[in-house]
Amino acid sequence: MKNAELFARYAKTGDVEIRNRIVESHLYVVDILIRKYLNKGVEYDDLYQIGALALITAADRFDPERGYAFTSFATPTILGEIKKYFRDKEWSLKVPRRLKEINAKIATAKETLSLQLKRTPTIAELAEYMGRSEEEVLEAMESGKAYDAYSLSRPLFEGGEDGTSAERFMEKFMAVEDAGFGRLEYEEIIQKVLCTLNEAERRVFRRRFLENKTQAEIAGEIGVSQMTISRAEKTIRNKFIKELEK
Repeated sequence: MKNAELFARYAKTGDVEIRNRIVESHLYVVDILIRKYLNKGVEYDDLYQIGALALITAADRFDPERGYAFTSFATPTILGEIKKYFRDKEWSLKVPRRLKEINAKIATAKETLSLQLKRTPTIAELAEYMGRSEEEVLEAMESGKAYDAYSLSRPLFEGGEDGTSAERFMEKFMAVEDAGFGRLEYEEIIQKVLCTLNEAERRVFRRRFLENKTQAEIAGEIGVSQMTISRAEKTIRNKFIKELEK
C-alpha cells in the first residue's frame, strides 16, 4: 500500500498499527539525519530513539491533503528534536544553576533599565539593579550563550503571562497551522529574529505583538511619535518575513 493510502486510512481510523507501518517505512530518514551528530558525546542508539520519537510525532501531525511530502514535513521535526536535545544537554552540563538564575533575570532587568534610562544600561548598572557583582552578571551573560533557544511553551520574555509564549505568537502572527512547517522550525526562526532586534525594537515587539497594545498606546508609553512605532513594527515584520522566506 502506498504512503498516501496509508496516511488516508490513518487519518480516518487512527489505527496505531497503520501509523507504525508508516513510521517503520521512514526510519531510514532518522538514520540519515542523525549521522552528522555522531561523535559528539551521544550514542547512536540514543540519537536514533530521539529521532524515532520525533518521526512518530510527525506522523501524527502530518496532513497529506496539504500537498507536502512526508519526508519534507518530518525532517525539520526530527532535526529540531535532536538539536533541542543537544542544547538541553549542553546547558545542563556546563552552566551552574546560579548562573542560570542570574541569566534568566538579565533580559527583564535590561528592559526595565532601558525604559528608565532611555538608553541601554551598562554592566555596572545591571549589576546594581540586580544586586549582583559585575563579574557575576558578565559570567551569566556569557554562559547564557550556551543555550539560546526558546521553547514553544515558555514566555518569550522573562515574566511573561499567558499569551506571550512563542506558540501563541506564532499562531497570531505567523499562521503556523497554515504554513506547513514543523513548530520546532519556527522556534529557531523566532530566536534568530529576536537576536537581531535592538532594545527599542524588542520593546515594540513585546508591547505590540505579545501584549496587544495599540501603536498610540506604545508611543505614549515610550514618549515617541506613533509614526516611529509604526516604522519599528514594519521593520520587525519584514525581518520575520525575510527569515521565513529563506
